[in-house]
Amino acid sequence: MKLRNLFFTLLFCVFSNLLTAQEVITNKSIVQMMELGFDDTMIIDKIYTSDVKFDASIAGLGALKKAGVSSEVISLVMEKSKQNTKSKTGIYFINEDDEAELIQPAVFSGKNSNQVAQKLVSGFINAKQKARLPRTKSNNVIKTNRPEFTFKFNPATTEVDNLQNTQGNQAGLLNWWFRVASNPNEFVLVKLKVREKQNLREVITGKSNWLSSNEGVDPKLAIGFDIEEIEGNVFKVTPTSLEPGEYAFLYQGQVPQGRQNQSVFDFSIQ
Repeated sequence: MKLRNLFFTLLFCVFSNLLTAQEVITNKSIVQMMELGFDDTMIIDKIYTSDVKFDASIAGLGALKKAGVSSEVISLVMEKSKQNTKSKTGIYFINEDDEAELIQPAVFSGKNSNQVAQKLVSGFINAKQKARLPRTKSNNVIKTNRPEFTFKFNPATTEVDNLQNTQGNQAGLLNWWFRVASNPNEFVLVKLKVREKQNLREVITGKSNWLSSNEGVDPKLAIGFDIEEIEGNVFKVTPTSLEPGEYAFLYQGQVPQGRQNQSVFDFSIQ
């Protein structure tokens, strides 16, 4: 009987160690530990002995400060967050748990152009080219009309590396924009038009007629946003007040040879 008890005790210890090894400490974890009565020394020790995934954006740090987290712990959060900045390039938004959540790029399902029909009417009438996204709503839901985004870039990588890292994998698709770009000004924010009957969202990406052709989003359709450099290649992006609807950030900078800009970073304001 004693041997059986010893066996289960050892088994429990093994599983406990495995769970501890897999645990990831976040901003929310710190607040939870503080609310449970952990002092700064215990929280700091936990951070140093665990895997971490911290949000060091202004909103993330502000939430910690508001929750009563000490300056010493917040400084450690900022220090630890720098270690993985380069490997976490992309656009992040603050979710309902006050944590930074990555916006995965959505791929255009196709393009639509009424160019032929309009040319039959008149060569001087602009034909609109539209890019379409499947479904009428984004998977990235934001429940505030004053969202805050964090753009993280890593332009130090060579163009050769960019192309090698973007061959046939989703992680690569996420990387190349934030390696060839270095500032949020190279992106444009637009509101997507929802087509309920067709179950899609679309945006005008070009106009043309027999005399001229223009690629890219019309500047008149672009939504303004403020940019604040946090540190190095990390920027805080705050759009003007957004009404409920579907939106997306589109890369409008120079596209590397061999790449196609077919994806967007979409989100819903609810």
